[in-house]
Amino acid sequence: MTFFLKTPYGNTIAYNQIKGNKTGIVFLSGFGSDMQGKKALFIEKWAKKNDHSFLRFDYSGHGLSSGKLEKTCFSDWYRDSEFLIKKLTTGKQVLIGSSMGGWIMLMLTKRIPHKVKSIIGLAPAPDFPKLLIWDKMNMTQKKDFIYNKKIKIYNKNDTMNEFSYHFIKDSFKNLVLMNNITFNGHVYIFHGMQDHDVPYSLSFDIINKIKGSKKAKLLLDKNAGHRLSDISQLQTIKNIMHEVLNKT
Repeated sequence: MTFFLKTPYGNTIAYNQIKGNKTGIVFLSGFGSDMQGKKALFIEKWAKKNDHSFLRFDYSGHGLSSGKLEKTCFSDWYRDSEFLIKKLTTGKQVLIGSSMGGWIMLMLTKRIPHKVKSIIGLAPAPDFPKLLIWDKMNMTQKKDFIYNKKIKIYNKNDTMNEFSYHFIKDSFKNLVLMNNITFNGHVYIFHGMQDHDVPYSLSFDIINKIKGSKKAKLLLDKNAGHRLSDISQLQTIKNIMHEVLNKT
């Protein structure tokens, strides 16, 4: 059943939550995705079967939550995530961040470490507006982008994402890989080597930036793309959860 929570800053966030007796899990979805995604539902089913609390939700401008995607940005989605975790969960949580959700996951780890027990990144994409869009433009393209206020990015799977200049500027205030991330919990990153949206080299950067954890692992799948939603990849995610939650 989907619930709706009014935030102090005027948004309405849609969420689903199950209560269990074991460590809570929070799923953080990617840019443009919602809480009805294949991975989110798969993890929820596993959490319920294994008696873990579980929370999934739609960021502002996504899914059933209020707002429009083109009018919101990373600061809004991070604020939604922090608010719901503080409001709806008890104790430290295992955060599972998919793509852009991995960025939010790392930001939460830095800003509210008292709520984070372990982190699992699925093709995480921290700082992607800068690293994968802005830094790849030449000066002429940057000037055109600033003038037109938006840019269209065509992906190799024939999909297209449109980003506003406001979104890019906002991201510069929220970069997480500029400095080390101090965290002593369990860290597990899973990335496909055929990911044409977010290069798996970014996951090496994440692992190298995390300081303090003696339980940090990076798993690469030679044949996997960005979504990590095939049956074999979901099985790998399940195995990762077994390993992390059994040590949590």
